[in-house]
Amino acid sequence: MVVDVVRVLLVSMAVACAGIAQSPQRLVQLNVAATNAQGEPVTDLRPDDIQVREDGKPRPIAFFRFAGSKRAVEPPGPGEFINRPAPTPTLILLDRWNERILTSAKAWTDIDAALERLETVNRIYIYFLTNRGDLFPVHPLPSTDANLRAGPEPTAADLRAKLDQAVRQLQGFRAVDALDPVLRANTTFQALSVLGSQMASIAGRKNLIWVTHGIPLTEMIAGELMDWTPQVRSLSANAAQYHIAIYTVDQSAEGAGADIVGQSRLTLQMISALTGGRWFASDDVNTALTESLIDGRGDYRVAYYSTVPEKDRKEHKIRVESTRKGVRFLTREGYFGPFPEPDPDDVEAAAFGAQSRSPLDANEIGLRVKISRDTEKKTVRFNIRIDPADVFLERRGDNYHGRIGVMLAFYTAGFLEEPSTPTEVDINLTPEQFSQAMKDGVVVSRDAPVDDKVQKIQVMVFDRGLHGLGSVTVPIDGPPVARPRL
Repeated sequence: MVVDVVRVLLVSMAVACAGIAQSPQRLVQLNVAATNAQGEPVTDLRPDDIQVREDGKPRPIAFFRFAGSKRAVEPPGPGEFINRPAPTPTLILLDRWNERILTSAKAWTDIDAALERLETVNRIYIYFLTNRGDLFPVHPLPSTDANLRAGPEPTAADLRAKLDQAVRQLQGFRAVDALDPVLRANTTFQALSVLGSQMASIAGRKNLIWVTHGIPLTEMIAGELMDWTPQVRSLSANAAQYHIAIYTVDQSAEGAGADIVGQSRLTLQMISALTGGRWFASDDVNTALTESLIDGRGDYRVAYYSTVPEKDRKEHKIRVESTRKGVRFLTREGYFGPFPEPDPDDVEAAAFGAQSRSPLDANEIGLRVKISRDTEKKTVRFNIRIDPADVFLERRGDNYHGRIGVMLAFYTAGFLEEPSTPTEVDINLTPEQFSQAMKDGVVVSRDAPVDDKVQKIQVMVFDRGLHGLGSVTVPIDGPPVARPRL
């Protein structure tokens, strides 16, 4: 591994965080998209190019890493398997459930035109929230049925044809139930939660483009004021926790279908602000899709410590600025405390479980894997080289500490056969070892007996500090060896 400036500066960041990490503060994680004045992704920032403020107070950066889909990765060596950066998964939700009667949605034609201009539609997924309140997949998210035999990604022409077919299939009037404002709002939140749960199984940043007329933030129902702010905050907090940036596109923000009072617009603007997305007016789907993909290419993972009192209920404002001229940042603008601190064991189990059933490798943590066979013992040794710049390592005393989990999943004919029991690994590096690890990586070895029918093994590494995940799918061939006994 090549030592770059960002990795070297991790040393000084770890020193700055030494005292903070031992306080009862919480680690706030951000996905920060960086662009220049021309709207192009900025991919060469260093930690001293960025300043984070919470409620106006500067916060030292505890972790900084470029995570954009265009980051450079050294090619694999002989017999080596790696996970490569990939385009940011982007889901487009066309909302007919909240469509206003006075307007005829043209969003699908705009999406059709936008898809035609793209070089690739890899990792772009499309759903309808139908006029009956159901989710209808045009091009669904990757299946989590533990089948690694994922089919080929559609071309732009294929995706446009599927979209046109879905529009014809879903023609019709909106369900009468949608006139009930409480049912309409609850159905909308439920649909967004379902999609968010499915997207959460994909590691790293995700974009959700919600094309909608929206729902009012507050409205009078039978003489009583209904306030959906708590639901909006909860939805946004969950999305931010799983690195889902929501880009809201206000259908017909002008003209006959305009939101005159502005209550629906407030809902959309709040969701985008609290998740690190953007709000767009008047059916601007093309710009939303273009800018969301650009944001994914200039994405950074940033974390800092913050003290949030247990009974705190106020909104905490986040502001990210650059010391470099012309750089613009996009991230969530705040959060409401207290937010729940997830149990690392539960998060790790959920991450391993979801990843072992996903056909997509996770690339939050860079991995390089080599295998060797012992025909006498009938085992396979996995030498896993972990990029330490992707793992949360804190300076405690003189050394650098972190903790990761490692798990193997075995597949026969593409389907999950049996996962191993996760192994917890404590990383404890002296300053000299830390410097060397930044060049060569942190190496973890794992031996496992393997069935002669096993064709693929997925190697997974989970960072218990940042809850990041990396995985590499390794094909198994050569002399047969024994069945898993794990």
